[in-house]
Amino acid sequence: MKKLCTAAALAIVAIVSAGTITPALAQSPGYDRNGCGWYIILGCSTNRSAAAGTLNDLGGIMVGGGAGSRILNTTGVEGFRNGFYCVADGPYLSEADAGSVAWREAVPDAYVKRGC
Repeated sequence: MKKLCTAAALAIVAIVSAGTITPALAQSPGYDRNGCGWYIILGCSTNRSAAAGTLNDLGGIMVGGGAGSRILNTTGVEGFRNGFYCVADGPYLSEADAGSVAWREAVPDAYVKRGC
């Protein structure tokens, strides 16, 4: 089994190295070892439907800077105020990674925030 796993891993590395597959950041969680990540906040509402409308206006789920946009329910997310639905792109591993994404062109009020 170990040899099979190693062979499969090497095959994946070979395929990715050959340029056949480009892994998207969205496929790799952008959380640090504490489960925290950086988000680009594109707008928040107390109403999930309003947040969904904002997300749709921006291009829908997974559009964005690599991690992909989504609606984030802030209840229970450390670093966010409870009771909001935020349209967010993330998570990213660092503030710099999140800050490098060019969302401010589409959303001038966009800002970067850490959540766990």
